[in-house]
Amino acid sequence: MFLIYFLAFFDLVAGVLLLARPIYLPLRLFLGHALYLMLKGRIFKGDLFSFIDFLIGIYCLIALFMPITLFNILAGAYLFIKGTISFIA
Repeated sequence: MFLIYFLAFFDLVAGVLLLARPIYLPLRLFLGHALYLMLKGRIFKGDLFSFIDFLIGIYCLIALFMPITLFNILAGAYLFIKGTISFIA
């Protein structure tokens, strides 16, 4: 049960970071959450949502150099909603 809340919390934080990226948050924090999403996508592979997490992690690495606002909003909203649902369920 702790693992679900732990992963949900980090999904929420990653979603907020993607939504707030235009404010130029610390790169280390953003990079850490990108690597977290990619690692989580590889550990739980075989699931569609894990594959989406992996793709968002790759996008986060790309967004360090050239962020696309629409993708930031979509990916951030997805992660935020996914983390919220994980906390509720």
